[in-house]
Amino acid sequence: MTLGSRRPLDDTIAVVATRRLLRKVSRLMSASSTSSGKRTIAARTEDTSDKVPGVTDSGQPYNPLDRVELGKSVERALLARPLVELKTFLTPRQRKFAGAGLYAVYYVGSLDCYRDIAPPRREPGEVPIYVGRARPPGARQGALGLESTTREPVLFDRLREHARSIESVERYATETGRPDLTLSDFLCRRLVADDIWVPMGEALLIGHYRPVWNVVVDGFGNHPPGGGRARQARSLWDTLHPGRRWAFDLPDSPLDLRQIRTLITEHLTRWARPDLDTVPEVDEEVRRALAEEPGP
Repeated sequence: MTLGSRRPLDDTIAVVATRRLLRKVSRLMSASSTSSGKRTIAARTEDTSDKVPGVTDSGQPYNPLDRVELGKSVERALLARPLVELKTFLTPRQRKFAGAGLYAVYYVGSLDCYRDIAPPRREPGEVPIYVGRARPPGARQGALGLESTTREPVLFDRLREHARSIESVERYATETGRPDLTLSDFLCRRLVADDIWVPMGEALLIGHYRPVWNVVVDGFGNHPPGGGRARQARSLWDTLHPGRRWAFDLPDSPLDLRQIRTLITEHLTRWARPDLDTVPEVDEEVRRALAEEPGP
């Protein structure tokens, strides 16, 4: 008999032995008792687990390859990246890097409406004001084939586009003499990632942190509208932080500055530090933010 043909028999013997052991344990459990009454080993084990602080039993086996667990690993990888100044993406000496991925933008300035997420109330890099992704054209259709990510600098270009948007606001504020955003007040983290994990990582980050420029003040990531979108209303972001020339030609936003600032204050007052070990609630606020994220 070959080694391969013995394996089924070995497995059968193991199964039989295991069943016998389980029957024996079952008899012992049924016969066990304490001075206060009969309690099974299983019951004592269950009672003890409930008393361990912070430990819960979901009833589901842990799967390290579950898509949410993999998404969490991407989220943590981004949050572990070093902070860099967003303005560096506009300097001529800044070398481009290839790839798609995720990024988080942080505000460290002194505008009153963002004081709850900026120093001194928060550490730099603690609460993102915006989270986004950069995916190459064709990513949704699988046009990249088996490549893990694009060789084009799409993540670099996306961050440079954001830097230019804020620079436009700063320039307009200087021209009009009004306080507004300053490019030097922005930091970012970025992570080049396999395209397949980018949407999950972004969804978890938005769900956990609910960045104010994602879920309240929409429009920061908008591109100049074209075609049928040319008559869409000016975004809340462009209303609150004017400066992008193409946005001046759009119809007014349905909300005025006072209403927008009220929404920001209410949102940031409710903000709490997220538990990254949990799956965030995907409510209407998060779903809308993900649906409005431009892309790819």
